[in-house]
Amino acid sequence: MELTVHQQIYYSNKELVPIKDVAESLLALEAIIRQSPDVLEAMFPGTKIQSVEVYIKELKSDSIWEDVIVKFIFGNQQKFDEFIANVRERIGMDNIMNNPQLLSSIILVMVLSGGAYYLGKDKSATPEQKATIEANNNTIIQIGAGMVELSSEDFKAIIDASIKDKEKLAKNAIKVVNPAKRDPEASITFNDNEELRIQKESVKAMPRFVQEPEDEEYIEDYMDIQLEIRAIDLDSTKRGWAVVVPDLHKKRVRLQLDPTVNPEDLLDKRKVNANITVIFGHDKEYNKVPKLVFLREIITEISVK
Repeated sequence: MELTVHQQIYYSNKELVPIKDVAESLLALEAIIRQSPDVLEAMFPGTKIQSVEVYIKELKSDSIWEDVIVKFIFGNQQKFDEFIANVRERIGMDNIMNNPQLLSSIILVMVLSGGAYYLGKDKSATPEQKATIEANNNTIIQIGAGMVELSSEDFKAIIDASIKDKEKLAKNAIKVVNPAKRDPEASITFNDNEELRIQKESVKAMPRFVQEPEDEEYIEDYMDIQLEIRAIDLDSTKRGWAVVVPDLHKKRVRLQLDPTVNPEDLLDKRKVNANITVIFGHDKEYNKVPKLVFLREIITEISVK
């Protein structure tokens, strides 16, 4: 069973917008909508949404006008009925089936919260920028909270707690708003509702892009830690060696031997305990991962049987 909700988004730009900007904003909007089931499940306890699908029904490129269809998939009739029962207790059947404003308010709060989150980390951002976005967001929060008979604090807390990756949300929020930033007077309105709007002041206050974190490196020493030997090269102490350090990461990493370590001591060894120095970097999700292991001293050896 599925529940279909329409979302109409209007960018009031007066000039043409590059296709690339529009495409990126649509993909970012889809990514944000895909996070909304977590919000709905938290807002209506007992609800379980199996998946969400997002479609474009119509797109006009004068001033950008997007007609989006969002389908929430519940898996079976029972789960769908449970959701409707939970929703009916708060906002009534007609509101969720025929009125898309609740989903609009959730999406807008996520977009504005993403922008505010990034500005809170950006040292170049001004207090006025964040205050402008938060004021706009507070208005949307009050509207959404009134729809589900929650306090503004509870409505915002549910959305904040449901966002698992705030960095990703911030990136997508900025991409959603970017087309409007080409026009200093442009705003973004949902479902032709003047109250459900990212105001032009908020559009200006939003950052234009997220600064990617620098690929910082960290160096740490470990004593008597186990290494699993995965590749050896007796002709070199710097190339052709690889290990797994189970206590640090599951994937293999390049190994370099200290000049005092005899490569022959590792021949036919599957595992050793050793003193090492590890250089760490980050993966695409900015998780700390080892990049290079320096083998300083072998403590114990385990031969292959």
